[in-house]
Amino acid sequence: MDFAERAARNEEAFREINARIEDGARQHGVDTPLPFHCECDDAGCVEKIDIRPSEYERVVAHRYRFVLIPGHEDALVERVVDRRDAYIVAEKIGEAREQLERDHPQERHRT
Repeated sequence: MDFAERAARNEEAFREINARIEDGARQHGVDTPLPFHCECDDAGCVEKIDIRPSEYERVVAHRYRFVLIPGHEDALVERVVDRRDAYIVAEKIGEAREQLERDHPQERHRT
């Protein structure tokens, strides 16, 4: 498995965990900041980002965008598209983006 493939898979795994947090928040009408997982390409990262579920939803409405702790971005597989105080938004590029499309095509995120 090459670096881009590993990065895409790690970030998609974190995305699945965060989707469950988001779903639970939606079911219970919660929009206060919750601890979402950093969606960086480091499989060993366990850092959390306190973010409102509605903010998280705005980010992930774009298929190739992920929330990361500042400094966790990797220019080889993503570019920063937004910076906030507690997190950054990174968008997959190149092979990592293609790998996400091959492994996890999702109609929900076609923008």
